[in-house]
Amino acid sequence: MTTRAGLFNALPDFAFAAVFLVTWIAPLALGDQMVKWLMLVMLMEFIVIHSAAFMGNVALSGAGRLKRGTSILGLGAFYTLFAGGFSLAFRSWWPITSFWIQTLNRLLGAIVGQVPSEEQKAFIMRGWAASAVLYILGVMATLLLPVPRLGLTAQVIAAQHLTGGGAWVEQPQKVIAFGFLYFSLIGWSELHAHAWAGQRKPPQAPGPATTP
Repeated sequence: MTTRAGLFNALPDFAFAAVFLVTWIAPLALGDQMVKWLMLVMLMEFIVIHSAAFMGNVALSGAGRLKRGTSILGLGAFYTLFAGGFSLAFRSWWPITSFWIQTLNRLLGAIVGQVPSEEQKAFIMRGWAASAVLYILGVMATLLLPVPRLGLTAQVIAAQHLTGGGAWVEQPQKVIAFGFLYFSLIGWSELHAHAWAGQRKPPQAPGPATTP
């Protein structure tokens, strides 16, 4: 059953999905470099999946407030180093900002109390499992299946000045479609408190890569 808190938690995910969809159809509508930045969002989501469960568990632990705060800051600083690497590569502070926005989005359920407090830890782990499963399945689906370009013409792609190699660089419509699919499904999962992931064993997170 969808709750008010569940809807509140799902709204940022549906907003992300809408941005991906608009960019897929009209790539320049939200900014000339939006394709590049959305690719970065999906790279940051990989780091967020790793970090959110640890930070959430610390936030809900029985440790004192000072210890919890110190531990969260320590974990945040550690993962910010990874985001900082992308910042250097993209020559922008946006990766670090994106990392913290996406991390807060993933921890929103714990912050607003979507479920009773005694179940919050289980809720966070279900959320992590759902994110990991949907990320892996989304990557596989969009890499293996044909994805239409829609508005992502050769001219638009060339204007992004993408560097490196891999399917995401050579066919950016795949990462844009992946983002739309992933955040749409995460939003749906949030609406139902990730109940479908309750009995699943979280998969091993995918190893780091520049791009798929």
